[in-house]
Amino acid sequence: MKSNMKRMLGCAAITLVLACGLAGQTVVPSREQIYAGLVGEWTGQLEYRDFSTDERVVLPAWLTVKPSGDGRSLQFIYTYDDGPTKTVVGSSTVTMADGKYSVTSDGDPASDPYRIEEGGAKPGFQGLKFALTGTGRENDKPVDVRITVTIERNLYRYKKETRSAGQDFNFRDEYVMTRRRPPMAKADTSPSPK
Repeated sequence: MKSNMKRMLGCAAITLVLACGLAGQTVVPSREQIYAGLVGEWTGQLEYRDFSTDERVVLPAWLTVKPSGDGRSLQFIYTYDDGPTKTVVGSSTVTMADGKYSVTSDGDPASDPYRIEEGGAKPGFQGLKFALTGTGRENDKPVDVRITVTIERNLYRYKKETRSAGQDFNFRDEYVMTRRRPPMAKADTSPSPK
């Protein structure tokens, strides 16, 4: 279980394309905009396909995302409830520079950058949405990786699929999380209806 978790930690957050709500247009935001969408505390679950049994496993999960001291990367700190007496903690660092989006984790210091393949949203979408492709390793074999991420005001959804050469993409893991505390909204100063 621990080795499976460490493999997943390296890919839990990569990069974003800001869906600006304009039909047919996608804007790649600055690093600051990207980081602002991710920073915070999240809670939810991780569902993953177990390497040994091919069964899906669901674990309660918590995530804290915070900027590095120099503002050039983000630190993701994960906590998983893996049973009544077992808690797994891991971390990864996301660095976005020169058009490359790299992740290093405490379980796997190597990282291949991912490419943004598509992004965008229907008019009126308020949030971040993107798809990425790249390569990785699964059970010590090379695989193609496809990642779909949506970040809305209070929702973080991350879905990873992998495939071996000549195969179809298969579910690998998915995070579905909400912010622990909702963002502070401006106070409504309009008069109350009577």
